Amino acid sequence: MYFIVETIEQFGQMEHTEECFVQLISGNDKFHPKLSYPSLLYYNDGKKGYIFPFKHSEAFSLDLELVQSFLSKHKTVYLIDKKYHSYFFDLDNTVDINFIYLDQTNNYEPFDCDTLLQNNYYSKFVNLPNVNEIIPIAKHYERCQCLYEIVKGFFGLEADTKFQDRLVDAYRKVEQNPIKIDEDKFKLKYSLVNENCSKHGDFIYSYYNLYNLTGRPTNSFNGVNFLAIPKDKEFRECFVSSNSYLVELDFDAYHLRLIGNLIGYEWGKTSIHTELGKEYFGKDELTQEEYSESKTITFKQLYGGVDKKYKHIEFFAKMDAYIQETWENYKKQGAISLPTGRILKFTKDMNKLKLFNYVVQNQETLANVSKIERINQYLEEKKLRTKLVLITYDSFLFDFRAHDGKKTLLDIKAILEQDNMVVKHKHGLNYSF
Repeated sequence: MYFIVETIEQFGQMEHTEECFVQLISGNDKFHPKLSYPSLLYYNDGKKGYIFPFKHSEAFSLDLELVQSFLSKHKTVYLIDKKYHSYFFDLDNTVDINFIYLDQTNNYEPFDCDTLLQNNYYSKFVNLPNVNEIIPIAKHYERCQCLYEIVKGFFGLEADTKFQDRLVDAYRKVEQNPIKIDEDKFKLKYSLVNENCSKHGDFIYSYYNLYNLTGRPTNSFNGVNFLAIPKDKEFRECFVSSNSYLVELDFDAYHLRLIGNLIGYEWGKTSIHTELGKEYFGKDELTQEEYSESKTITFKQLYGGVDKKYKHIEFFAKMDAYIQETWENYKKQGAISLPTGRILKFTKDMNKLKLFNYVVQNQETLANVSKIERINQYLEEKKLRTKLVLITYDSFLFDFRAHDGKKTLLDIKAILEQDNMVVKHKHGLNYSF
C-alpha cells in the first residue's frame, strides 16, 4: 500500500494494532491550535508509516471522525504533545512521549526533525495559516519518520498517566479562553513574533508549556510571557474584559500555606507575614517597615535554609526536618516521588534546598489543577459566562460577567480557599488594578 491513505477503500485495508504512534500536522505548526485545523496525520503501526490527509492540495480528504474512531480501537496511541493533539482529537488512549522523555532523562527539549525545505517555507510564510498545505506531503512524511525513529524507544516506559491527563485537560480549558486586548495599547507595548499565530481580532491566546522538571507550567507564547507581565500600568491596561470586569483572585502567602499542608502545620486565616513578624521581632504590633522586613526574613528561610536563630519557630522547625528527611530519602533511593506522582531521578547538580523548591512547585501544580477542575465544573454546571482566562504562579484571573452575580465570585473564592488557603481580590475594567 502507498504511504498516503486518501480513500475509503484504502483506509478500509488498515488494521488497528495494540499500539501506534501519531503526529498531527495542522495548517501551521506555529499557530495556536485553537486558530488552526488538521491538515494531515502521520500514523505508524510499528511496521510502516502512513499519512492520513484531511486538507492538503496533494491528496483527497479523509473524514476526521472516521480516523478518530480507528485510533480509538488501539490500546495505546503514543504522540508528542497530548494537549496540542487534544484540540483536534477526543481520545482517551493517548500517551504523551514528552512526559516519558522528561521522566526518563530529567530533561526536556523539543524533538527537531524539520527538513531544510520546511525551515525555508516557515522563514518566508510563517504567518500563512495553511503553510503546511503547500509543503509537499513527502516532506511531512520524512519529518514524521524521523520523529518516530527518535521516540519509539520510549514506548512502554510511561509511568502513571492519570495526573498527566488531568494536567493536560485543566490547562487546555484555561488557554482555550482568549484574553481580550486593547489593540492600540497592545501594539505599543508588545511585539508578537508572528502576528497571526496567537491573535484573532482583538483577542489573544496563551499556551501553557507543561514539560518542566518541577511540573510547574510556564506560559510564554509568541513573544508574550503571560506569567511575567510587567506590573507597570501601561503593560497591564492592554488586557481588558470582554464581559464586565477582570477579577484577580490572589493567594496570600501561597507557598507558605502549601508548605504548611506538606509538613502538617496549619496556618490561621490572618496574614502569615504578620504572624511570623511577631515571632521575629517579639512584639504584637508591627510597623510597615517591620512587616516588609518580615517578608524578607521569611523568604531567606525558604530559599536559603533555616537560620539557627529561627529554628525555635514551630513552622521552620518542621520545615527544616522535612527538608532534611526528603533529601536523605532522595539520596538513599536515587529518586523521589513528587506530589503529582512524577518520579524525579537523582542528579549530581541537585541539593537539598533545590529539591525542596521542586517539591513545593510540584505541590503548587497539584493544588492548581484541583482548583481549576472544581472551578470549571462549577461554571459549567451553572452555565455561567464568567471565564477563567489566566493562571499565574499564585493568582487566578477571571473575565467576570456582572450578570452572573456576586455569589459567583464568592463561590469561586470559596473553592480557591479550600485546603487552608486565603485569597484576596482585585478587579477593574482592565488588568491594571
